[in-house]
Amino acid sequence: MENDRQLLIGQLAREAGVKSDTVRFYEKQGLMAKPTRTAAGYRAYDKAALKQLRFIKRAQSLGFSLPEIKRILNLRGQGQPTCRCVVAMAEATLSETESKLKEMQRFAEALKRNVTRWRTQSKSGGKMAAEFCALIESSDLTGREAKR
Repeated sequence: MENDRQLLIGQLAREAGVKSDTVRFYEKQGLMAKPTRTAAGYRAYDKAALKQLRFIKRAQSLGFSLPEIKRILNLRGQGQPTCRCVVAMAEATLSETESKLKEMQRFAEALKRNVTRWRTQSKSGGKMAAEFCALIESSDLTGREAKR
């Protein structure tokens, strides 16, 4: 993308790997600034909007909720008092990430044990599906994720 080239919403969405409705939703939620408009009234986005949209998607993939992402974006570049808030948020995120990693490791180990066993019991498909569901339901991570 050239530095000064404007993107319409469909082009922006495609380059960021989302749908146009997602871009509109993020604008309504205040995660993205309202774009300029072309003479015909179409939304026109710049390179910064694409970078912001990619940041939002990356933060989501790391487990941040939209309200958390909005807060992080609002704190960006606000100066010294904000630093304490960012550090506190980073510490909380680190703690939660470490907890999720431990839970994911426990889940992976349990899944590995069960997959090995299920391979030898391939004729009891219904029972395996129920066990797989029970394994997912027993994970602490799913409970925390549902709260987001």
